[in-house]
Amino acid sequence: MEQIPIIRTPVTFQPKQLEAYKVSLKTPVTFMGGAKGGGKSFFIRGREILRRAEYPQTRGLIIRKTFPELIANHIRPMFVEYPETRQWYNKQEKTIYYPNGSTTEFSYLQRTDDVYTYQGREYEDISIDEVTQHEWEVVKILRTSNRTTNKNIKPTTVLTGNPGGIGHQDIKRVFVDRQFRDRERPEDYAFVPAFVQDNIALMEADPDYIKRLEDLPDHLRRAYLHGDWNIFSGLAFTELNKRVHVVKPFTLPANTKYFGGYDWGYRHPFSFILCGITMDKDIYVISYRVAQGKLPPEHAREIKKIVGNKKIKIMTAPDAFSQKGGEKIINQLRGAAPQLTWVRANDDRVQGVQTLRKLFAYEGTESGKPQLHFFENTLPVYDQVASMMYNDRKPEDVIKMDADEFGYGGDDLYDALRYALHTYLYPNKRTKKKPDVTSGQYILNLIKEEERIERASRLMF
Repeated sequence: MEQIPIIRTPVTFQPKQLEAYKVSLKTPVTFMGGAKGGGKSFFIRGREILRRAEYPQTRGLIIRKTFPELIANHIRPMFVEYPETRQWYNKQEKTIYYPNGSTTEFSYLQRTDDVYTYQGREYEDISIDEVTQHEWEVVKILRTSNRTTNKNIKPTTVLTGNPGGIGHQDIKRVFVDRQFRDRERPEDYAFVPAFVQDNIALMEADPDYIKRLEDLPDHLRRAYLHGDWNIFSGLAFTELNKRVHVVKPFTLPANTKYFGGYDWGYRHPFSFILCGITMDKDIYVISYRVAQGKLPPEHAREIKKIVGNKKIKIMTAPDAFSQKGGEKIINQLRGAAPQLTWVRANDDRVQGVQTLRKLFAYEGTESGKPQLHFFENTLPVYDQVASMMYNDRKPEDVIKMDADEFGYGGDDLYDALRYALHTYLYPNKRTKKKPDVTSGQYILNLIKEEERIERASRLMF
């Protein structure tokens, strides 16, 4: 079998990447991360090339959250950085088959439960890029597949990521705070902090990148520029428990009332949530839609496909009612889906958080069950809500998060759910609009009223 070199292009690590590489060879689980732009993804690919070249007949696995991220952040860059790999790549299997018998498999885990498909498989090296997008359960289950019968190689797991996300608390606990639970051995875990300043190649090619990080809102600047793990001080909805709140889909009773929540967007995703409330006041999140780069009429048509023949109220983001040049968003929605009732949502963020918390609560309640459940097919909604973090500057609210360039992450599904539930349960109070006493119509109405009173007086006398 062919051994080193199987790749003619040399793997050239920068100092911080080389440090992480050396640490990862000695430690079962290594986490490289902190700030954005630290060269973490390049490190994963370079390390994978070196390991597969040095150890024939071994297997590596590289994981991202979604397929578009996998393509953009690893598969395409791998072909650019190491052109030889393209000829060995099997597109259907998303796997590189090296001449020496080794393989690199690319995969994505959009749902936590997808990780169980890896049970029974063996990989000498597993790399999870942006691990904070996943629950800690993903790491634990994948670690059971990080094994080998080859005595020449030590199985290792490499993780990378930034502060924030659903996995933030466990990554911080294990690698930053070094607080271990039963059967977690401190010597098995190593943390290599990385910052944008460590990525010399990026700083030379794009010196303005650090300026873009500096221009972020304070909490994001501290997280993504300084790698501050304390900025996201805690999960907002600790009441959530997947085994309690997520249920298999079933047919709801005939007398169920349906309603929805909608957050519009073009560059950032639009999102729609469909809910049902039974006569027993149990609420179910039964369907959702999230997409990027679509116009409001397209949103309305996609929502109609989900809703079907139901004539329901959709609690709509307040900014859809504002005039921002051109036709109002709300008018475009109503024109494309007139059978739906588009209602201005109650956008009180703090009260919205409290409403959700009440619906999630089950411990200590009379029934011992939550009022709100998520169907299994809406797990991305559950995951996003579960990942929301307290705002340390406004503790009763959650931190506002934007989706990435692929439309993933962010808080759009959370906002749509908040609009739906808080507005349905606590509708906006209708206030009588004060008349404009300077308008001609107001004066004309006064004259008409005086004439009406005068005519009534003549009839009486």
